[in-house]
Amino acid sequence: MTFPSEDAGRMIINEIQMELGKRQEDMAKIIELAELAAENKNMDALRLIATNYPTIAAKIMNDMEISDIVLEQLRGEDLIQLYSRTKKHLRYQLRKRILDKLIPFITEQAKAIYRRGVSASVSKYINYEPGLDWELEMTIEKMMSTGKLSPDYDSIVSKEPIKKKRSIVVCIDKSLSVLRLIHQIVLMASVLSLSVKKENFSIIVFDSESTVLKPMHKYTNPDELVELILNIESGGKTNLEDALKLALNQLKQSSSKEKIIYMISDLERTIGGNPLPIIQNIEDLRVIYARSYRRVSFVDEVILLSNVSLIELNLDSDLVEITTKLIS
Repeated sequence: MTFPSEDAGRMIINEIQMELGKRQEDMAKIIELAELAAENKNMDALRLIATNYPTIAAKIMNDMEISDIVLEQLRGEDLIQLYSRTKKHLRYQLRKRILDKLIPFITEQAKAIYRRGVSASVSKYINYEPGLDWELEMTIEKMMSTGKLSPDYDSIVSKEPIKKKRSIVVCIDKSLSVLRLIHQIVLMASVLSLSVKKENFSIIVFDSESTVLKPMHKYTNPDELVELILNIESGGKTNLEDALKLALNQLKQSSSKEKIIYMISDLERTIGGNPLPIIQNIEDLRVIYARSYRRVSFVDEVILLSNVSLIELNLDSDLVEITTKLIS
């Protein structure tokens, strides 16, 4: 298999970027560029086209021969964006192949984020006792610091979860304005799920209406959770009030003393009633603010409330830092 030169690939991308900046009356040029991208096996070019014209990109992808080598042209983040834009138009086998690459990628990234910072805020390290699991990285560090070449009871480290009675609901805004952050959103939801008891964790997705993606007391394994979030269909308006009402209903199903609602959204309410009276009665609301193009005035009203904390999420956010703050 041959691939185009780097210069040729860059020329295709530059031309696509120019076309995307225009108001298109005739799709012929976009289709021509999409076909050229397919001919050159240029997945990055197809990703760009999919931002504005997902059906065109999906049709081209369905018709072209896509090997694992071709898919590996894209970083995981870019492949998530391409999949999120085109998934409902892709043939089943192609969707499955892309998911087979994405799910392990996201799951491993989430575990790495959890290990690097979040786990320390929800666990404590203890000396090893028979029957406990090893905390491998900390054990190796302790052995190196003491000069031991093989582990013994004194050098093995285990991790004991800090007992917290809490229930968490994560509300994910699935409007198109938030879609550009889908990589961070799916990772954050995965990390949050690793940090709480599974029976006390719920996910809600919302636009004009709200849906429970994962009920509070239903076990969902990490891979299935990632797939559920990746397959969220974006669109519709934003009804914050409806999402918060459904979140409170989920929390009522738990007897935990500590109850937290996380909301990942641009907070740009376009439908539904004023959510502020509901927010004022929430015990603990933690907003992951996915700012779109402007800061909406509603944000300034929300952050004045003592029961609300807000962290901004953008393409350059350090997810270890953000999720550690959110969980602590």
